[in-house]
Amino acid sequence: MAFSKGYRIYHKLDPPPYSVIVETRAREECLMFESGAVAVLSAAEKDAIKSTYTRIFDAYGILGVLRLNLGDSMLHSLVVVTGCSSVGKVQDSEVFRVTQTDFISLKNDPGDEDRISEVRKVLNSGHFYFAWSATGISMDLSLNAHRRILEDTTDNRFFWNQSLHLHLKHYGVNCDDWLLRLMCGGVEIRTIYAGHKQAKACIFSRLSSERAGTRFNVRGTNDDGQVANFVETEQVIFLDDKVSSFIQIRGSIPLFWEQPGIQVQMVSNAEVLM
Repeated sequence: MAFSKGYRIYHKLDPPPYSVIVETRAREECLMFESGAVAVLSAAEKDAIKSTYTRIFDAYGILGVLRLNLGDSMLHSLVVVTGCSSVGKVQDSEVFRVTQTDFISLKNDPGDEDRISEVRKVLNSGHFYFAWSATGISMDLSLNAHRRILEDTTDNRFFWNQSLHLHLKHYGVNCDDWLLRLMCGGVEIRTIYAGHKQAKACIFSRLSSERAGTRFNVRGTNDDGQVANFVETEQVIFLDDKVSSFIQIRGSIPLFWEQPGIQVQMVSNAEVLM
């Protein structure tokens, strides 16, 4: 089964309160977002109310709910993937790069768009990846090959949309059934040949989310020992049922230090001669 826009989003304007439902081809149930809460509706419950909803658009997947504290109110936006491109296939999974996301205000407030514009730029930057499998169990991109063999727990250092999952978890929704996991960094996948056998050669560079920031503004370590610009780069080859993995890590110097910026003063040739 080819990967396609398997999620469909609907909303209801009248009568209040404003409501959004999300259905997917993979499940008979649907998600309903209303009055700040989230619920999983059965197929019968969905069929009973669906006629009062209007389709907004289709999406490849859901990243979660963005919550921003605005002081006297809380912004809630459903974040969905509406554009992506395939990077390649590894074992039973296919890896995709996120190219476009959309934000749906769960309060139907057009003013929310101004507040999330910077978040949209980051997610649409082309540095975020997710994996999908027709089997329903996709590769966890946060885990290197060694960790994947020893355990099946997501490495939160490289799980970039973890905070977007929290709202659904608060209401007891199983996020594995509905949401994608994002990795930030770079992925390259190539098909190679070893004699008559076909193998996959991959490079995964995973940027940690624990002390991320612009290069000259975030340096050194924090009180928890997390260093800035920490990246785990894995070179891995998949051949039949065998896996060869080599890992390198890099990061800022693990000391308390800062670099406010580099001041460059330009002078003319005449000034130099004088």
